[in-house]
Amino acid sequence: MFNALPAALILGGILLHVLAALLIALLSPLSLLAHSDGLGEHAIQAYDIGDQTPPTIDGRLDEAIWQQADAASGARQLAPQRGEPAVDDTEFYILYDRHNLYVGFRCFDSEPDKIINRLDRRGRIFPSDWISFYIDPHHDHRTGYTFATTPGGIQSDGYRYDDTDSDRNWRGIWWVEGHIDDRGWTAEFKIPFANFRLPEGEDQVWGFDIERLNKRKNEWTVWKQMTQAGIYTRMSDLGHAVGFSNIEAGKLFEITPYTLGGAAKTEGLEADGQGAVGLDLQYNLTPALKTNLTVNPDFAQVEADQVEINLTRFPTRFPERRPFFVEGNSFFETPFDLFFSRRIGSRGDIVWGSKMTGKVDDYSIGFLASQTGSTGLLELGDGQASREDALYSALRIKKDVLRRSNVGLMFAGKELDGAHSRVGGLDFNIDFAKTYKVQGQYAMSFQDGSDGDNSALNLEFNQRNFLWDLEVEVERVAPLFETNQTGFLRKEPFRGWQGLEIDGSYGPRWQGHRPFVSGRIDFAQGLYDDAYFAGRELSPEFEEDLVGWDGQLAAGMELTEKPISFFEVFYERSHNIELTDVFDGNEFGFFLETNSSRMVSGELFGSIGDFFNFSRQAVGKQRQLGLFGNARPRSNLSIDLSGTLAQTRGQDDEVDGRFTVGSLRTTYLFTRDTFLRVFAQTERQKLFVPTERTESNHLVSALFGWEYSPKSHFFIAYNETNGDGRPDERVLLLKLSYLSNL
Repeated sequence: MFNALPAALILGGILLHVLAALLIALLSPLSLLAHSDGLGEHAIQAYDIGDQTPPTIDGRLDEAIWQQADAASGARQLAPQRGEPAVDDTEFYILYDRHNLYVGFRCFDSEPDKIINRLDRRGRIFPSDWISFYIDPHHDHRTGYTFATTPGGIQSDGYRYDDTDSDRNWRGIWWVEGHIDDRGWTAEFKIPFANFRLPEGEDQVWGFDIERLNKRKNEWTVWKQMTQAGIYTRMSDLGHAVGFSNIEAGKLFEITPYTLGGAAKTEGLEADGQGAVGLDLQYNLTPALKTNLTVNPDFAQVEADQVEINLTRFPTRFPERRPFFVEGNSFFETPFDLFFSRRIGSRGDIVWGSKMTGKVDDYSIGFLASQTGSTGLLELGDGQASREDALYSALRIKKDVLRRSNVGLMFAGKELDGAHSRVGGLDFNIDFAKTYKVQGQYAMSFQDGSDGDNSALNLEFNQRNFLWDLEVEVERVAPLFETNQTGFLRKEPFRGWQGLEIDGSYGPRWQGHRPFVSGRIDFAQGLYDDAYFAGRELSPEFEEDLVGWDGQLAAGMELTEKPISFFEVFYERSHNIELTDVFDGNEFGFFLETNSSRMVSGELFGSIGDFFNFSRQAVGKQRQLGLFGNARPRSNLSIDLSGTLAQTRGQDDEVDGRFTVGSLRTTYLFTRDTFLRVFAQTERQKLFVPTERTESNHLVSALFGWEYSPKSHFFIAYNETNGDGRPDERVLLLKLSYLSNL
């Protein structure tokens, strides 16, 4: 059915336009409530420095050029006292020249000796005080960028899209420094326009706002106060920066070759030399559309997944960490996870990958293709035989409609040895009055040899503000709908479901704290293909049309300036439908978190209740207790310790399994750009049924990293793994990459 892919895409495009037209016709009146185009009182003039000497980025704000720019201030609290003036105000300035944006901040603090300033890696600003700003260069109230720093100049950035969503994996090339003085602290940013997807035209108006966190007071402040309805609405609620003219991003061309060498030793075998070369390319086709290419990528510097205890029938969904796939991943997000980039390379080496992401007029576009197989001449050593020779692809097109709404088309596919697995769908997202959102998706999958009901439908309504949240979701997934070759869906083959879920929470502010209550109820009926019953023994109580349900009540509190910052207790009751049993279940649990601004902080969680043991196809009981701790004996040293214990019992109340997971991560920063990380992890499970047996796995890894210039790295990586039933393995690798920015 999908062999004629161009025809399918044309049809999808037609449907996309039809759906967009319908939404515009039906909802245009509602969109008028969403946003006013007036600049209002929160507008700051950006100062064009022309041919004057730009400021030196040292974090001090002592150049006269800053005083030529307008200053803005008057920050107000989002928390703990919403709407009140900031206890310590923030002042900021905006400069620009033809190729760069400069932003300066004066963060007043009446007790500068108590400013929290940790030395950490890029992106980890939250243990410290921080200042950030948002920009919306297209002034479309939907998309933009955020940049942040700490008093020590730690960088953090991200891409914002669909008004409320954030992609923290986006990474730009820019410079920042911070400085603490007797009035508080200051920061200076220099950000090349080449990082942005820029609009065309003179005298541009950009969306602009700031956000600041005083960590020790847990005071969160902004420049333009968000409305009561706008707790999650950022890009449509910004103030404005005006006066941008005669700026250009240029057609950035980045080329990053790398070389890698090392050795691997497997127990019982001779040591094997390893080596490879590869290349990454990035080119801006337009200021708003860029393309990436990677050849023989290597991810030796990527940390191993942290193992979790998983007592369900489905695999754990680990996050994507590989740089090529991380950046721009948000373009492919839809209600159903039709594309999950970690499928690529899970069964074979990645030969090459190509990606294009960006925006053309009102269309957001994402395209990705990647081939797995043998890298051939690019392997300098013997290499390893690939287990899979497959071509993966994904296409995403999304059209903006109304103020903050969109409709989209998504396709993902995998071609392997003449066989295929493909999935496609249409989706929409309607956001109006800054607090209401309706979204949905209809998708179909196409597998070789599959003929039957292969569709899925999701519809969701939610309303959110500073007091309460409400979400209603309806979903139907057919028995033959399959996405796990290209995406991720917790689903058994030949079994689907249809159901309704309602979630709600209420949490008013009280003396700077936030007590809350929440609840959830969902109903689900199984949908089955005849193949699902093959070889299975059915319970006399099982019927195909039975409806299961699951309800949860929770209560807790978020606290300000207290040793304990958050706690929650919950109770869950369910009526479960399985082929071999129909049963009622109960579960109790708690979660507690301490103040992360302290030298030592942590989290503690636990639960006890009923569960369905899928390996035994029987009802049992489970107990879990977990602990996460963080210690910072020095500002540049972080020690993370985590451990989880679980125990399962059978119907006879006898222990049938014990599970243990533990990890230790130590990170030491010599400078902001040079670090040493050591990570150790152990996993052990002891099963007593049908016979007693023990399995264990262990991992030790060490990584030295030095970013000697932006996006140019030197790494030394060491990994050692061992476990029951497999030989010990040791790998030592050195990797050098260099970014040439043309």
